[in-house]
Parts: sequence; C-alpha cells; structure tokens
Amino acid sequence: MQTNVYNIAFAESTKQVYLHFWGCNIKCKGCVCQKVVYDFMLDRNMHLHLAEPRGLAAAPERFMAFNDVIDTLVGLEAKWVLFEGQEASLDPQMPFIAEALHRHLGTTNVLLTNAFVMPDLRHFDKVAVGLKAFNENLHREYTGESNRTILENFPRIFHSGVPMMAETVLIPGYIDYQEIEQIAKFIASVDKNIRYQIDAYFKAGNNPWRRPTADEVDRAVEAASKHLNNVYAYKGSEPREFGVKSIFPTEAELDAAELAPAVESRHLVYA
Repeated sequence: MQTNVYNIAFAESTKQVYLHFWGCNIKCKGCVCQKVVYDFMLDRNMHLHLAEPRGLAAAPERFMAFNDVIDTLVGLEAKWVLFEGQEASLDPQMPFIAEALHRHLGTTNVLLTNAFVMPDLRHFDKVAVGLKAFNENLHREYTGESNRTILENFPRIFHSGVPMMAETVLIPGYIDYQEIEQIAKFIASVDKNIRYQIDAYFKAGNNPWRRPTADEVDRAVEAASKHLNNVYAYKGSEPREFGVKSIFPTEAELDAAELAPAVESRHLVYA
C-alpha cells in the first residue's frame, strides 16, 4: 500500500523520527517546501535558515510503501515520531501508520497539522496546530483559504483530550505581533494554558518579507503572553545538541541530487 511519505529523518541520540508527507490543502506563501523539500532539521540543511532562496525546490518523486515505513521505523527503534510534511492528515494511511507504531514500538506519536480537516487522533499522543493568521482576509491572502474551519476544529481537537499546542510564523510587517496577539486571544478562549510557540520567519519562496529580529520576536512573545501562560519562541539561532540524518532518501542519494544538473525549468532540491 503506497503512502504519501517521501522523507524519513532521524535523530539517533534521541531516537526521534521526522516523518514527512507530501501534499497539502492550503498554499502558504511562506511554505518552507518552496525552499527545501527534505527535512529542514537535517544537518546538511541547517545553514539554509539564513540563505537567500534561489528558485523553487523540486517536488519529490519517490514515496514509501506502508510496510517499508513501518519496517524502517522498527529498525531504527524509534521512540518519538513527528508526523509532518506538508499535511500528514491528507494521507489515508496516516492513522494506520500511527496505530502500527503504537502497536509495534509504543512510540510517542506527534501530529503537526494545519487543522483544515479534523484529523483521526486515535493513535496520537500530542497535536501541534499551525495557526497561520486569525484575521480571515489575511489568512485567505496568505494561504488561499478561509480559516473558519480551522478555528472550528481547534477547540474540537482540544476537547478530544489529546494534549495540544499551537504555533505561528512571525513575519514582520505582515503576520506581525498585532496579529500574533489576536491569535493568542483566540487560543486563550479555548484554554490559557495551551502552549504557544512563535517561530521566526526565514525567507522562502518569492516573497518580499525579511526575517524578524530577536527584539521583534520578543515583542511578539510579550504580546501573546498577555493572554496565555505558556508562550515560547524559536528564533532560528538556537544551538542544537543532536544530529539529524536522512534515512529515506539516504544521505548519499541527497548528495547525488545536489550534484545533478538542472533540466529545463526544473530546480534542484537545494536550488
């Protein structure tokens, strides 16, 4: 049975797996997959936070079968599995992968989702919802879609009993600290103790925006903290104490892809 899984990244020291699914139901202008398709946490990709985007990354062409995903993760003796991507919940096999991992490995399964559809959470231990914007017009401009369904699904996820958090990308002059505060107010209307993470934007795609400064991130955290008890930030400059390698495709295959010549209008993964 084919899945939408196109990339498995692995942190050996923590036994944490990053399981990437292709396909999405919204089109974020700042989507990281415009810049790099394979896991941004890979050791080989860490420098890309500051790099200027040059063209668009090529879409993946290889995907894993269900049994291959499970066998690979069993072989890695995974303890934590992050279901991410683009949008993992679009894959009909996603709930069955989560169930198999619970059954075979007893993993802690974490789903990263935009909540545009209500996901099957029966075999997930935590959910992180990416809230792009609270203002509907801004959300539609940034993603191409209304956020009404997302804002309806957010409390549904909370009331399902699965521990949850939320995160938003801070984009100076666009999705700024004022919009962050409105998102925080919405989250607080569900529960003030929901963890909220503010991520610094880094340049991806053909956009005019710049990265926020550390002071701008701090200002957004301060604005959100007026309404929430657990607000954190990722500025992109924090040191990392563990390495991350690609298991599928292998590091050698990614090396070969980097060196391959571009064809017509197609860009390299690291273009």
